[in-house]
Amino acid sequence: MRVAARQLVRDVVQRATRGRLLWRAGSASRRVALTFDDGPHALTARYLDVLAARRVAATFFVMGYYVEKQPAVIGEYLRGGHQLASHGYYHRRFTRQRPDQLLDHLGRTERALGPQREGRWVRPPHGSLGPIDGTALLAAGYTVALWSFDSRDHERAAPEVIAARCGPDKVSPGDVILFHEGQEETLAALPAIIDALRGGGYELVTMADLFGR
Repeated sequence: MRVAARQLVRDVVQRATRGRLLWRAGSASRRVALTFDDGPHALTARYLDVLAARRVAATFFVMGYYVEKQPAVIGEYLRGGHQLASHGYYHRRFTRQRPDQLLDHLGRTERALGPQREGRWVRPPHGSLGPIDGTALLAAGYTVALWSFDSRDHERAAPEVIAARCGPDKVSPGDVILFHEGQEETLAALPAIIDALRGGGYELVTMADLFGR
């Protein structure tokens, strides 16, 4: 009952913001988006190799501080056909920053990323979003990208456990699935997750494609 009520609230908010605050897409087709937070990381190249081998385009939410230290990684993401978006400058909750500080940090991240064809997308660290920072983001023209399905890979379960959690019998059409970069367990689980979802009839796309942007 709580899950249904939460989803109803999200659907209302998503419509009220005209698709600028997003959790999941409609269920008209069997499409889902794979998304990855917290990069770039030393394991990024291996994540990209797995996705390239299976011809999957995903969405990566990266931090400006890390991007500034390895700017060449931007080209690696984009050459794979992936959507690149902001996860803030540091991994700091937006709710703990003044709006002017937050927008300054996001501006630094945007400059590090360069112009993105999908526009200005951002995912708050921890999914933490309040009325003040949320209003500031929308007023500044950002699309706020959250998620509807948490793989819980941050719990560092075994790869087969993560894969089982994300099977085609668990996800639903339109879901945005949350993963994280920098985790060996997630990396090891990815091939099985991709193969199982495709075997279940799902198409794997970026968030921008999922929402028709």
